[in-house]
Amino acid sequence: MEPKQTKKISIFQYVLTIAIVAIVASGATLFVYELKDPIRKLSREESDGTDLETVELLYQLIDSQYIEKVDHKKLVNGALQGMTDAIGDPHSTFLPEEDAKEFDDSVSGSFEGIGATMTIENDYPKIAEPPIEGSPAAKAKLKQDDVIIKVNGKDVKGEGLQKVVSKVRGKKGTSVKLDILRGDETFVVDIVRDKIPVESVVANIDKTDKSVGYIKIKSFNETTSDEFNEAVTKMRKEGATKFIFDVRGNPGGVLQNVEKMASRFLKDGKVIVKFEDRAKSSYEEVAGKKLDNGEKITEPSVLLMDENSASASEILAAALKANGYDVIGVKSFGKGTVQTLIPIEGNGKLKLTFSKWLTPEGKWIHEKGVTPTIKVDYPKYLKNRIIDQSLHYKEGVISSNVVTLNTYLKELGYKIDEASDLYSEETVEAVKSFQKDQGLKETGEADKETIQTLEEAIMKHWKANDIQYNKALEVVQKNGK
Repeated sequence: MEPKQTKKISIFQYVLTIAIVAIVASGATLFVYELKDPIRKLSREESDGTDLETVELLYQLIDSQYIEKVDHKKLVNGALQGMTDAIGDPHSTFLPEEDAKEFDDSVSGSFEGIGATMTIENDYPKIAEPPIEGSPAAKAKLKQDDVIIKVNGKDVKGEGLQKVVSKVRGKKGTSVKLDILRGDETFVVDIVRDKIPVESVVANIDKTDKSVGYIKIKSFNETTSDEFNEAVTKMRKEGATKFIFDVRGNPGGVLQNVEKMASRFLKDGKVIVKFEDRAKSSYEEVAGKKLDNGEKITEPSVLLMDENSASASEILAAALKANGYDVIGVKSFGKGTVQTLIPIEGNGKLKLTFSKWLTPEGKWIHEKGVTPTIKVDYPKYLKNRIIDQSLHYKEGVISSNVVTLNTYLKELGYKIDEASDLYSEETVEAVKSFQKDQGLKETGEADKETIQTLEEAIMKHWKANDIQYNKALEVVQKNGK
């Protein structure tokens, strides 16, 4: 997917965070699938011997002639990584043993790190896909397509993915400083590494209507379908007779789990998802007892999604939409490929794209996304560029960052007549009032602490006035009558 060419940076896209390319101390969920038929091993005779001989010759030349002693394993891993890089697919990659272990940990739901994923592009590491919602990377407002220029103050150009990974990852409680390039803008973030939330499903009864159960699906790991079933049971016991399901910010995950979950909404025999390989051979998964154990969700239900709903989230959205459910929000991310993991004995694993997935109608949504049945966009104030926290703002400053500052203050009810780019006397007084309300030092100037607190306040304000959720509530209440 081509990065969006824009200088505007949405705070919401920062905060709301699909298959991982490399684990960056992360734990991003992985959209992977176990092949139904084992991959046949190719013998040397079946491959292009000349090409392999060239690779072997290059290996021998480097090993015997390079000025310094070469680490053989690094050389082999570099060759393997080079082959997957040559494909040009950000979702296919070679994972050395250490990264493969992190990969397995992330699928199981137990890991520590920052919750972001990356690939290499133009010699620099790039955030490959949206960070997991609630992860340190999401809280630090990292975004898909961000380019990492420096790690802890040192340029990482040309260092290779594995080396950068080792610099970014670390133990819980430790911090890492990243210099980020986004479009034409650079900024610095300090991220405190943490244990990535294991819980992939949360549920609660709506505060205003006790008959509505709200179930948030954060990701799709190995335990998600079980968590989902438990959440549905819990909500029913608490009185839910209608459901709002939410995959906003859900980057995707293990395919088998979303198939089990989608089956609960569909009549037996209905198509959940179709697959097509390079030979155009196709097969499909259909709803049935083998997936859902005969446990169906028949209550009125709607699904919330957004531009960060990807992969497995999009399979669920497409399946529900094709079967008459309302999908509310904005167009999804658009990732329509499937990856499988292939162990490379003694050297890690290969994650390889082997199939497309198609909607029940046979459409490929790759780089297009799933269109909602009811479009409800985010408020305009959430689409303002984020405020550069490395700068200090005071009276007289003119900046596009100040536009956002004034916009946030005005949205929160402080006296701002116009959200201009000037840090005016009016801005000074509004900032003082905000600082007083938040228990901060009343300077009237916007430092890093003030900006962080303001952004937290605006997100809290949005959550209390979530127009997408409110629309979902309205629709499910109407459908439940």
